[in-house]
Amino acid sequence: MTVPLERFWRTVNPTTRGIAGYVPWWVLLETTGCRTGQARRTPLANGPFDGRSLAVLSGYGESAAFVRNIRSNPCIRIKRRGRWFEGTAEVVDPTPAAVEQLGTYAKRFLLRVGNDPKVVVLTIRPQRS
Repeated sequence: MTVPLERFWRTVNPTTRGIAGYVPWWVLLETTGCRTGQARRTPLANGPFDGRSLAVLSGYGESAAFVRNIRSNPCIRIKRRGRWFEGTAEVVDPTPAAVEQLGTYAKRFLLRVGNDPKVVVLTIRPQRS
């Protein structure tokens, strides 16, 4: 990631964390830090959700902190439209089938500007009633 982009995301992410997970165009991904073991929250572009899975994009691939955290521990939580869901995450290459699962914003913009992008498929555990 270039220095200007890194500065941009270090400014934008903290300010959007408060509303990501409530507004329809963002979700809030919670991973466990691979070095610290602490919860880490990252706002990401929302995509189609079928009740069982959701795909998000890591525009910076393996260099993104949340991808490193997922590689270390695939257990995640995702906040979408005000509700928390638990599940697991899998990092996959952006094959045509994987890209088809992404939302419009991720497909049209982020996939083009990213550096070695990866698709992260989030599989949600069934909710207990």
